[in-house]
Amino acid sequence: DFRFLYGNAIGRPQLKFKDKVDNSSAPFIPKLVEKPNALVPWEINVRENKDILFYPHPYEYEIKNIIYPAFMLEDKEPIPYSPIMDSSHIWVETLEDLKAMCEKLENNNEIAIDLEHHDYRSYQGFTCLLQISTRDDDFIVDALALRNSLQILNQYFTNPNIVKVFHGAEFDIIWLQKDFGVYIVNLFDTFHAATLLELPQKSLAYLLKHYCEVEADKKYQLADWRIRPIPSEMLYYARSDTHYLLYICDRMRNELIAKSENLLRVTLERSAETSLKTYKKIVYDEDGEGPGGYMRLQAKWKTSFDYQQVSLYIYILNL
Repeated sequence: DFRFLYGNAIGRPQLKFKDKVDNSSAPFIPKLVEKPNALVPWEINVRENKDILFYPHPYEYEIKNIIYPAFMLEDKEPIPYSPIMDSSHIWVETLEDLKAMCEKLENNNEIAIDLEHHDYRSYQGFTCLLQISTRDDDFIVDALALRNSLQILNQYFTNPNIVKVFHGAEFDIIWLQKDFGVYIVNLFDTFHAATLLELPQKSLAYLLKHYCEVEADKKYQLADWRIRPIPSEMLYYARSDTHYLLYICDRMRNELIAKSENLLRVTLERSAETSLKTYKKIVYDEDGEGPGGYMRLQAKWKTSFDYQQVSLYIYILNL
């Protein structure tokens, strides 16, 4: 029963994180240590910038000045995907696994990516799983076990000659930054493509049905991805989010070009704007109306309080 996965008996993996979780109101400091594929250097002096509210995007220049590889702009025959049941995924949980995966990524100029995130029992939330698909392999990366090793992915994720295909990447972009110090250069977001193609629905479930005749089972969409080992049904769900995405990208690229060559450019421009987003902490808002305020929590919980209850609620939050 998948409902078991929502229990509070699951441990708190953040207690084992090497990087201490900072729930203070201090601004988020980018975790980037090295900057591969740099066109301009990146250096951050925390002491000199101690009063800054937020830090600039380390790859802003590279994203804004990207030269897209020619293969991304061409109408070409879509490459069929292999039936998901005829292949198996590759589970990545050790540094050796990660290095072996990176060797395979080296030989690809397009990869599909998705994340599974947990925030139900966490103040800021954290990424539990990272799915990466090539034309040949589906990798499922244990982001809890490898949290402090994943900056190695910047070698590929910021390479402008490798297109990174996401669907609805807005939150994925900031989660990658917040948890791992990982950034995306050369993003193709199929959500933006669906919008510009004026498809009747923009969800990944719709794209899977429309382009691949695959019915998405979304019952695990809000599952607790902290659980280990991950049940096979959840792994299948995670794989399906990226297994078909490169083929879907092929189809959508051709449709954008057929409709108007400019639409492909606009898709890439909107995708670039998404990849330029930066993580900023949600700071508690005492007036109650901001993203970290008590009024938003009340709305989330669908709770109504009388005057005395509201006063007590605010008092407790301000302790």
